[in-house]
Amino acid sequence: MLLPKLYFSYGQFMAYDQSEHLPGCDWTEEHTGQGFARRESTVCFGTLLEFGHAEITVVFGAYPSESHAQYERAITVPFRSTSGKVTVEGPEEVGAERVFDLPCGDYKLTAAQAITSDDEERIDLFFELVDTPLQQSPIVISDEMLCAPAKLVETSEIA
Repeated sequence: MLLPKLYFSYGQFMAYDQSEHLPGCDWTEEHTGQGFARRESTVCFGTLLEFGHAEITVVFGAYPSESHAQYERAITVPFRSTSGKVTVEGPEEVGAERVFDLPCGDYKLTAAQAITSDDEERIDLFFELVDTPLQQSPIVISDEMLCAPAKLVETSEIA
């Protein structure tokens, strides 16, 4: 588990490789509908709540498909680590020091989320090392807030 608890705001949090100097993504209406905005080494995930705290757990391995009942939303995206260090933070957290080591390479990153109280979430991040980068980002579990476009938007501008 990563500490301290994540403070997410504006309905989002981000995970990015430390090689990214401007990790924020510019959200469009389509990004909001699909629940994420991403670039090669950074991803901003929409949260189930607009503001609150989350316990973040990082798992080095595949998202277990039999765990669907534990989550309200799960989205998988391609992710590349080039520095070997990844940061997870909310948009208003500067210097939260929530960093972990991740071997350089291409990953399938799945963010699985569930609401645990009025202002808290549980967010599990699954990093599965892959030989070939993922070409599309499947929405594994969709909640009622998602309204994904027919073709998901796989790129984003820098915020």
